[in-house]
Amino acid sequence: MDNTIFNNWSISNRLNDLPYSERVNVPALLGVFDRTATSYKYIYFLSLLDILEATGFNQLVIKYDDILLEMLANAWYPHNFFKLSFGVNDRIAQELDRLNINLDGKRLSNNAASKQQLKEILSYKDYTKNHLLDMVPYRLLTPFFAEHLKGEKDSRKNQLIHMLTYDQFDTAKPFYVFSADYDAIIMNPEWMLYFYENLKVIRAFICWNWLEYMQRRNPSVPNLQMKLFPPNSRNNLGMQTKFWKSVLQHKQLNCIFSGKPLTQKDISIDHFLPWSFVAHDQLWNLIPVSKSINSSKSNNLPSLKKYFPKFVSMQYAGLTTYNKHLGQVSWNTIIEPYVADLRLKPEDILDKMKLQKGLRSTIEPLTSLASAQGFCEGWVYG
Repeated sequence: MDNTIFNNWSISNRLNDLPYSERVNVPALLGVFDRTATSYKYIYFLSLLDILEATGFNQLVIKYDDILLEMLANAWYPHNFFKLSFGVNDRIAQELDRLNINLDGKRLSNNAASKQQLKEILSYKDYTKNHLLDMVPYRLLTPFFAEHLKGEKDSRKNQLIHMLTYDQFDTAKPFYVFSADYDAIIMNPEWMLYFYENLKVIRAFICWNWLEYMQRRNPSVPNLQMKLFPPNSRNNLGMQTKFWKSVLQHKQLNCIFSGKPLTQKDISIDHFLPWSFVAHDQLWNLIPVSKSINSSKSNNLPSLKKYFPKFVSMQYAGLTTYNKHLGQVSWNTIIEPYVADLRLKPEDILDKMKLQKGLRSTIEPLTSLASAQGFCEGWVYG
């Protein structure tokens, strides 16, 4: 999923509204995320939409177990792969830690096959042995019954909402009612039609609210909007690979981790700080390494004490070699991220001390932040 989903909502948000309908209570939908203290509502609502879409909006009865499995699959990527904080009181992250699903996130993308693979692995775990759905299916309906819930004790609200969904189904028009044995929800057909007709905007509305929630809990995390969902696909590193292969035509370089000489035929482009943290492919964080390195380094943070000086030397050698032998063609394109991200002047990029200062002032704090976020620090090859 990419930024277009947030763009869908930003267009609607400028109108300060969701698509109008005479059939359903749209103002209640706009109020579902008021005073939200955990991530459950966002993930629950998104998971509900995912199930409806996957079943072609033809399934009225949706089992709690199916919703729970969808929620855990949707939460796995931001929590386990990108290591985002859901908040200290958020139990869905605690539940994923208990289930201990270890997968190579690089092999999962935002498509049905990858998500199904994750759900199949989760289904073999005791994923239902928790209380994640004790509250959220009821509290999501609070805006429909706000007047009736005023002054009521928290312990009574679930039972009262359960009753009100039936008593006021035709007037309040909630999203759904609850099954008699409390193990499923039964969708309101009019809301199903509204979700079907406006799926992109409603999904973007939920994602925008979830992004705001996550930004408050991850204020320093770079590119947060890219980390709520698995990427549709990793970007092609063709330009970066071409840069380093061009350099290797004119200068011998050794892998900073293994020490082995690099050749154009035996290199892999490595993110010095893992992509799962920075979520970008800027050249200042990319170097060529031996092909065997990438898999062993994985998402770990390399030891700055051991490797940072070598990293700077390789960056400097690459930039000066490219500038010397390949002239000014595309030079502005090459140095743009160094100027924008490292706050260097164009003339500073070919000065090793100034380049080192720019890289250090960016990479050291990012490493500290990534370590605090849960990425393993101090990786050393072999």
